[in-house]
Amino acid sequence: MSLSDRAFALEGRWLMGKVIPHKLLEGIGSHLTVVAPGREDELLEAISTRAKELIAEDEEMVVDGASKGMLAMSAVVLASYEVLRPELDDDGARAILFVQHIFNESLTRSVEIVVGALASRKDPLEKIDKAMRASSAMYGSYFEFEFERPDEKTFEMRVERCFFRDFFARHDALIVTTVLCSLDAAWMEAMDPAVSGLRAERTSLLSLGADACRFRVLSTDDPLAGYSDAIDQRFVEA
Repeated sequence: MSLSDRAFALEGRWLMGKVIPHKLLEGIGSHLTVVAPGREDELLEAISTRAKELIAEDEEMVVDGASKGMLAMSAVVLASYEVLRPELDDDGARAILFVQHIFNESLTRSVEIVVGALASRKDPLEKIDKAMRASSAMYGSYFEFEFERPDEKTFEMRVERCFFRDFFARHDALIVTTVLCSLDAAWMEAMDPAVSGLRAERTSLLSLGADACRFRVLSTDDPLAGYSDAIDQRFVEA
C-alpha cells in the first residue's frame, strides 16, 4: 500500500468510525425534541445499545481498519432507523429521510475531499479522476471499484462490491442503505457546472437492486446543468 493509500485509509477509518457516528448521535439527540420531547435520553440509549448489538453480530465483516469504521457507522444508522421508525408513525420512508437529513449534516469532510479537487478550472475532469481513484482507498479492501475514461469528456466509476449494501442486506433492510448513499449525493450536488464545467450523474445503485453503483462525471458548457441521481426513484412504487 502506498503512502497516499495509507493516508486515505486512516482518513476513512477516522471519518466513518469516529466522526460520523458521533455527529449522527449528537444530531439525533438535538432533533428528538421534535419527535419525542422528554424521551431524548431514553431513545439515544436505545440507539446506542442496539448499535453495539449490531456491531457484535456482524463483527466477521471487518477485514481491515476501514471496514471496522464502516461497521460502526452502519450500525448507528440502522439502529437509529429501527428505534425511530415507531416514533415516526411507523413510516419507513419518513424514518429514512429523517436519519438521512441528520446524516448529511456530518458529511462536510467527505465533500471537501472531492470538491477540493476543483479549486482550479484547469483540467477539472482530470482532477476528479485522480481524486476519486485516490480517495477510493478510504473504503479499504472490502469495496471493489472500477474506473474508466471512455472519452476525454467523461469519467466513469462503478462500485461492484459495497460494505454498506451487504451490511443492510444481512438485516433485511436494503433500502436503508440509501442513507449512506448520501455520501455520494453530497459531492455530486456540490459539483457546480457554472464553476467547474462539470456535471455528475448516478444511474444505478446496488442498494436499489442493481448489479453495481454507476457514476459518471461529464464536461458541460451549460452552467445550469443539474445532476441526476437514480436514488430519486427509491420510494417510487413499481
